[in-house]
Amino acid sequence: MTMSGTRADSSARGGFRGNPALAWWIVVAAILGLVGWLKTINVLLLISNTLVALLAINAISAYRMTRRISASRMPHAHTFAGEEVGLIAAVSNLDTRSKSLTLREAADPEFASVWFLPHFAAGATYHPKATVAFANRGRHPLPRLLASSGYPFGLISHRRTLTEPGEQVVLPPLGTVNAQLMKRFLIRAGHGDDRSKRRSARAMPSEGDVRGLRPHRAGDGARDIHWKTSARRGQLMVREYDQTAPLDLMILIDPWVPGVPTDRLSQRKLEWALALAVTAAWAWVHEERPGKIALVVFEGSIASFRGPGTPLFVREGFGKLADIVGTPDIAVTGLNRVPGLRDRAARLLVSTRPRSPVAAAIRAMGLSLAVVDPTSPARWFSLPPSVTLPASGEGR
Repeated sequence: MTMSGTRADSSARGGFRGNPALAWWIVVAAILGLVGWLKTINVLLLISNTLVALLAINAISAYRMTRRISASRMPHAHTFAGEEVGLIAAVSNLDTRSKSLTLREAADPEFASVWFLPHFAAGATYHPKATVAFANRGRHPLPRLLASSGYPFGLISHRRTLTEPGEQVVLPPLGTVNAQLMKRFLIRAGHGDDRSKRRSARAMPSEGDVRGLRPHRAGDGARDIHWKTSARRGQLMVREYDQTAPLDLMILIDPWVPGVPTDRLSQRKLEWALALAVTAAWAWVHEERPGKIALVVFEGSIASFRGPGTPLFVREGFGKLADIVGTPDIAVTGLNRVPGLRDRAARLLVSTRPRSPVAAAIRAMGLSLAVVDPTSPARWFSLPPSVTLPASGEGR
């Protein structure tokens, strides 16, 4: 089930509600009572009073069924747009007697989930689960969870709100990344190490423990070539490593838009940039297993998030991507205060525009980085189906 959002409706209110048959029940009871009173027919009066008493019993029983029920939404990690996620709650019967009730979400009827518990035992806990997929990134409200019962006759039901509205943080959708091509792209940009133009290759950090040498193959990096041995043997020889040292990744985002509110073209560029950023981070932690991963967002002021290179941190630490709306005011002052900016790491700047001033400011500090933007998209990245990249003519 795909949700573009969750809209609460009037059904979120608690209280008593009548079944459509209730009106006929009341009409019959009133007619029998009126005829019995006018004609002095005690049997009709008795039947009328019995019908009214049954309504009262129904209302009292339904009310008792929804009492002493506690519920809470179980926390869920941030999800990606288009990813199916199970929203789970814990509902407990705190009463000493079993109950018969229905659980439902106070959402648009198209999206609402319903669970019928005809025999909810005393002291038991039930975990209703709704599987949904949010179509767009952002912070989506989760519906209230309601308990209702019409026990035993179903003429009158009582509804009670069990949980307050929650919130689900939804990150941009994931595309696909060729991790090896992305790594070569970053290496060509300078491997993410602080260096001047004259820094020698000997000063570059090693990839790992060197096991030996082997002939050059397509795709091998130029920095791994052992030039002395290559000259002696007359063919290119490259170093072969036993274990690759983990390379940290820093993703920097320049969410520039020409004005607010953004036009459709600017919004498409922004969504492309955010999808690429989160996909690159997701692929990196699965393929490279870095020690750390960082996110730096230049939106108004500089926001920095840094943590372990794990899938969980990508989900939680990249939550800022759910809130980005873009801005024409991109701050580049205070770069020296960004934690870990000068550390050994691969730096990838994802911008919505060519010739980003963020890239110029970082390079002016003597730091190297790779840059991608909609006018020069990365060949190692494939868009998710829900995001469209502006045509080359549009992006310029």
